[in-house]
Amino acid sequence: MRDDFFKFFGLRENPFKLTPDPRYYFLSKKHEEAIYALQYLYQSEEGFAVIIGEPGTGKTLTVRKFIDELSRKSKYPQETEVAYILFPNLSPEELFLAILEDLKLNIPDNNQNISKNKLFSIFRDYLIQKKNEGKKVFIIIDEAQNLPIETLEELRILSNLETENEKLLQILLLGQPELEKKLNDPRLRQLKQRITLFIKLEPLNEKEIEDYIKFRISKATDKPIDIDKKAVKLIEKYSKGIPRIINQIMDRALIAAYMEEKRKVSIEEIKAAIKSLNLTLKEKDSKILKITIPVFSFFIIIFLIVAYGNKEIFIDKNKSKIEISENSKQTKNLQNIPQENEEKQIEKKYYILYLLATPNIEEAKAKKTKFEKMLNRKIYLLQVKDGKYYALALLFEDFEKAKKEKEYIKSKLNKKDIFLTKKKYSPVILEY
Repeated sequence: MRDDFFKFFGLRENPFKLTPDPRYYFLSKKHEEAIYALQYLYQSEEGFAVIIGEPGTGKTLTVRKFIDELSRKSKYPQETEVAYILFPNLSPEELFLAILEDLKLNIPDNNQNISKNKLFSIFRDYLIQKKNEGKKVFIIIDEAQNLPIETLEELRILSNLETENEKLLQILLLGQPELEKKLNDPRLRQLKQRITLFIKLEPLNEKEIEDYIKFRISKATDKPIDIDKKAVKLIEKYSKGIPRIINQIMDRALIAAYMEEKRKVSIEEIKAAIKSLNLTLKEKDSKILKITIPVFSFFIIIFLIVAYGNKEIFIDKNKSKIEISENSKQTKNLQNIPQENEEKQIEKKYYILYLLATPNIEEAKAKKTKFEKMLNRKIYLLQVKDGKYYALALLFEDFEKAKKEKEYIKSKLNKKDIFLTKKKYSPVILEY
């Protein structure tokens, strides 16, 4: 089904994946200014810079784009050595050792017996050597708001490393707004004085959101996918211009559009995506976005069920994420199924018209009775792979007949979220 999804929209890859990819870097006014500022930092050899932004505004991607551009325009990595620290909740000593390790300095295994002054001397000799080779040394620390005060002070001491004429080291901190508050601490007054560049990444405005969506789609396909103006307004309202949340909304919206065989994303698909992500606005302050554990809509559940075939799908409510594992050799967990129900794997394949999917078997049974009375049709109760979901569906051998039934049932139930598979599958039936 994933292949069908990509083929329907003419996609080479997912345009709204969350993994930072420099190819998908969108130059809003603020992001362009950030890139220029980093280029200035690199050329001028200023010592200390900070990038601040809300989660998901593109801090990490901005730096990756900068490094990517650097590699295209210079002899990088021949000219540049970079230490990239991702988990900075470290003591001063731990951070120092992490930097040395990332720069691949040869520190003896018994480094616990080496004094800090000795390590500092080794590091300074390394920096002087690189300077003599015409190389720059960058230390980039992500999620820097997690750095303890004493560790930030250690960075200030490192930034003091210089010759009579120039800095030996450039340091870049990436962090959430809490980092700015931390840097205002009186204990870090000297560090703050050394910051020569302070960059703030702002959320996208409505026009930038529209351009951002079109840009990412253009990177993944040669076929345009239209999006309604009203849909963009709704995205702006619920995402507050945060690119990561825009990606999540658009990813779900494209799935919803695919289910309805629509190549244009309307406000209805955006509403379905927002609902599936459980994005809400606080009543007292519509400007504050509240994100809770994802609640997966019917469309999303069915897409995952069909797309991953013989893989088991877990929705981990504690971790708020989907985990997928091979299920071909695992015994199905039927503990929640009453004993009178017998699981029966039907070898014959059908087009499946899904009416409902739920983790609650009692809800599925109640709806089955209700739907059968309303439609005067035989409804099948299906077990979805691992027994964690139950679906109500009709089975068809003929696709055209199934399509007609789909339209009839949609009008009869006044229910838009009905999904018909485009291929035949062998269902696991619990009740006829």
